[in-house]
Amino acid sequence: MTDGPAAACHFGPSTDDVGGMASVIATLVTLKLGAEAVRAAPTWRPGPYVRSAVLAARAVVTVLRLPRSTAVHLHMSAGGSFIREAAILAGARLRGMPRVVTIHGYDFAPFSERWPRLVSRVLGMATAITVLSESDLSIVRRLVSDVHVEVLPHPMPLDTEVSPVSDTSEVVLFGGEVGTRKGADVLHRAWPAVSAGRPAATCIVVGPTTALNLPSLERFEVRGPVSRQRIRELIREARVVALPSRGEALPMILGEAMAAGRPFVSTPTGGISSLAAGGILVPVDDDRALASALIELLGDAAHAQALGSAGRELCNRLMAPEAIDARLRWLYSDSMRSPRRQASLRRRPARDDPAPFR
Repeated sequence: MTDGPAAACHFGPSTDDVGGMASVIATLVTLKLGAEAVRAAPTWRPGPYVRSAVLAARAVVTVLRLPRSTAVHLHMSAGGSFIREAAILAGARLRGMPRVVTIHGYDFAPFSERWPRLVSRVLGMATAITVLSESDLSIVRRLVSDVHVEVLPHPMPLDTEVSPVSDTSEVVLFGGEVGTRKGADVLHRAWPAVSAGRPAATCIVVGPTTALNLPSLERFEVRGPVSRQRIRELIREARVVALPSRGEALPMILGEAMAAGRPFVSTPTGGISSLAAGGILVPVDDDRALASALIELLGDAAHAQALGSAGRELCNRLMAPEAIDARLRWLYSDSMRSPRRQASLRRRPARDDPAPFR
């Protein structure tokens, strides 16, 4: 394993909030991946703009006070993150710090198409960039040709408290924003056919609500947002996870399903195709195909187990924390040797760094 810096600091959504990006940062910090000391500095929270502006300002101050050897790791998607995190990137570049950016979110592609110069200038301040899909890899390489870019999935520890799929009831679980982007409406349209084909089946929908109104259906429960721990418990109890998304990067719920050995039904959007071994992919916006796949897995526990086991094996191979830790240490270490960082250091007067945070 390549040694990285003594410390790394992640900038992005608050880890106290619900959301895939927040969950990724929380996992990186909790497992201390990439460095000996790992922390997070929030730049955004849902709610009033003023609150996020204050967090972003504090984050800029934080990066100016960190030891210059600290790896600054920014998590971005589109829109406002390219303004907030740009200031942090600029401060880290001014101080000659290693700077890694991870691109999240389904909306990066359309945003970069609309604002290519902004995206190019902001990402051009990084010393390394990671993405979640091959499509985003192509976009970033086209816009930023002289920065190292690679695909790096989320870390996902295997769930060690799971039981065989055959021990579960016929439960379908949807976890994520309850809106059209993640296809909650498609699942709702498919459910009458699933319910008719599997009269004992139940669908549980958890996640933040949107303007989407889902009329009441028999054995179709919408429960609202739940904790990360509760999500893990619900996955263990489910026969199959459903996420018929219209747009994704690499959704956490599918990685969590694979870590628990549970199959999924989803769509080939973003990086989901790379996870196909763990489930069934159906066309976007196709409620009939979704219903057919769900009926198949609910009625055939052996098939569901085979897919779940294949997904768990893939998760352990691609997303094991040990593998992500080793890759991040290499990226941070390589960023410390980057000519971009060395040029910044030559422009700064030499002085002693403060002690790394603990």
